[in-house]
Amino acid sequence: MARAERPLDPDADPVQAFAAELRRLREQAGRPTYQALARRAHRSSSSLSEAAGGRRLPTLDTTLAYVRALGGDEAAWARRWRQVAAAAPVAGPGTGIVAGAAGPPAEALPPPAPVDRSRRRLLLPAAGAGLLLALVVGLASLGWRSADRPPPAPTPPVGAGSPTSAGPAPAVEVRDGADPKDAGCAADPAVATVDSAAVLVDERVVGTVELRYSPACGASWPRFMPAPAGTPAVPRPARVVLTVTDGDAPARSRDFTIDYAGISSYGNLLTSTRSCVWAEVRITGDGWTSPPGRTGCYRGATQVRPIP
Repeated sequence: MARAERPLDPDADPVQAFAAELRRLREQAGRPTYQALARRAHRSSSSLSEAAGGRRLPTLDTTLAYVRALGGDEAAWARRWRQVAAAAPVAGPGTGIVAGAAGPPAEALPPPAPVDRSRRRLLLPAAGAGLLLALVVGLASLGWRSADRPPPAPTPPVGAGSPTSAGPAPAVEVRDGADPKDAGCAADPAVATVDSAAVLVDERVVGTVELRYSPACGASWPRFMPAPAGTPAVPRPARVVLTVTDGDAPARSRDFTIDYAGISSYGNLLTSTRSCVWAEVRITGDGWTSPPGRTGCYRGATQVRPIP
């Protein structure tokens, strides 16, 4: 039996009020377990549970992952998070906000002590002499300091050590099976969908499978985009299985499975600069599985061959 969440007092402070709103969003979505949310959001269940714990304001990234997994309005929640962050700053790396940075109000600071003008006039010549002496010593030692300084590291040739020089450097190691967002690949300005295909359930189109490619990372990953609202619904409960596979070495493959929630979802990375890769999506339910929706096989952004 799942442990009950701790009680919240929305009137106590903005952080608890924010956490209560997150819990309300989860209730409106049918109260999925945090394990189910973790599969949808590509986040740990503990971080999502803490986001709604009310002890501290979660990071914006975790908040949006929580909201995205529940089908909420990310833009509205981002505005709400910034309002709460301004009222209750977040401490911790990656938030851009430091707790207690505001400091005491200006009127609480003591007035400056009065200065003896005659004493100040006596101190000015001594201060000027000290500054001149420090400048002379600094210039004299400049040659010694530059001689001890190690030579600058040589600039590597353009493109060396990475598949391409386009886009920002990845945030963490780019490797097979990594999360595209955590690795920084999803934020590459040059990221593109190089191919897509329909996903069918009972011969009806319920979405598309996309093969996404990041030039900065030299890696690809699958993404499932559900059909617009109003199209035939997928029988629930159901799960989305996203796979990316090396077309030259099919044993090199990565799967990711999430609960179907009618929202876009993505799978894991596969490096794709030396071999072509393709993306596949299947939707499964109790006793049934959709035919696989597959893209063509691409090396980077260049098509090599279709997958039969």
